Amino acid sequence: MRRRPRFVLLGALAALGLLVPAAASADVQPKIVGGSTASISQYPWQAALVISPSKLSGDAHDRQFCGGSLVTSRIVITAAHCIYDTDPDNGSQLDPSDVDVVLGRTTLSDSAEGVEAHVKAVSYRANYDPDYLGEGVPRFDVGYLVLSQPSSRHRIQIAGSNESSLWAPGVMADISGWGCTQEPNFILGCSTSDNLRAAKVPIIADSSCGSNSVYGAAFEARTMVCAGFLSGGVDTCNGDSGGPLQAPVAGGGYRLVGITGWGDGCAEANAPGVYTRVAGSTMHPLIESDVCSLESSNGLADEAIFGSGAQPCGTGSSSGGTSSAASGEAQSFNSAKAPFNSAKALKKCKRIHKKKKRRRCVKKVKAKARARA
Repeated sequence: MRRRPRFVLLGALAALGLLVPAAASADVQPKIVGGSTASISQYPWQAALVISPSKLSGDAHDRQFCGGSLVTSRIVITAAHCIYDTDPDNGSQLDPSDVDVVLGRTTLSDSAEGVEAHVKAVSYRANYDPDYLGEGVPRFDVGYLVLSQPSSRHRIQIAGSNESSLWAPGVMADISGWGCTQEPNFILGCSTSDNLRAAKVPIIADSSCGSNSVYGAAFEARTMVCAGFLSGGVDTCNGDSGGPLQAPVAGGGYRLVGITGWGDGCAEANAPGVYTRVAGSTMHPLIESDVCSLESSNGLADEAIFGSGAQPCGTGSSSGGTSSAASGEAQSFNSAKAPFNSAKALKKCKRIHKKKKRRRCVKKVKAKARARA
C-alpha cells in the first residue's frame, strides 16, 4: 500500500478500540524490515517518542509512536509529521504534556534501563507542508522536542556543509528504530518491536527517486533523500518516523544525514524509503535557525549541531562514487514512462490523507482502468 508518513496513531487506535498489542502477531520476527537486533550503545542518541502515561496506559513500548535523535543535551530532532496532528486528545499539534522521550533504552518495556524524560516544548518547521503537491507526503518535515532537563547521553551531529560525501549515492547508511515489523494492514496498523532494530541501506541517486522514476514529482531532492534497495527487502516502516538515517564516518562515529519520513509500503521493490535531507544546503540553515531560536526562547546554552570534515567509512567511499551494488540496482530500474498501471495508481490514492479526496482519486483510477479495458 502507499505508505503514509511512518508514525503509529496510538491515540486514535486506542480510542477506537483498535490498538493491537505488539505481541499480537506471534509469527512475525520483530525487526526493522530486513534488519537485525541492535543495542542502544550502538546508537546512543536514538530516542523513542511515547505518549505520556497520563494520556495512554501501558509501558513505553505500548505508547511508542515515533523516533528521534538527540542533537543537543536538551533537543531531540524528529519528523514534523510526528508532532503536527498527533495530539491524543483532539488530533491537533502535540503538546509537551502529551509526550515523553525515552533515551538510553534498547528494550522499550524495560523501565530499569535508560530514562523516560519529560518535554518542556514542542515545535516544527514553520514551512512544513503535510500534503506536498496534493500527493499526501510531507515536505520540510522536521520537528523538535525540548527536554525538561539536560541529557548526558551521547548526541549525534548533523552532517556539515563540507561533508556531502557522507550522503553521496551508494554510501551505506544505518537505519534504526522500534517500528513495524512488516507492512501495515490499512485498517488495523501493524505490530511494532519492543527491541531496537537496525539495518544498512545505500543512499540512492536523486534521478532514481524523482522525475519519471520511483516517486515522480512527490520526491523533492532539495528537501528529501532516498535510501534503500530498489530490489526491496530492507527498509524503515511505520513507527520509525522521525528516527535517524545515520552515516558511519571514518575513524568511528556517525553523522545524521536524514530523518525517517515516508515511502511506498515497507521494503517493497522499487519503493525505497524517503528521508528529510537534513544535511543538504536547503535544510541546513533552516535547522540551524530553528535550533538557535529554541535555545534562545528556552534559555539554553548554544551547542554546535553540525559536524565538519568527516569522510565516509569503507574503501572508495570518500570519493562520493556509487558502490557497485547500489549502482547496479539503480541501473536496473527502468525510468522510462510506463503505461498506465491501475495498481500503482491506486497505491498513490491510498497515501492521500483526506478521505473525500482519496475516494475521488480511487474513483478516477477505476474509471480510467475501465476505459482502457
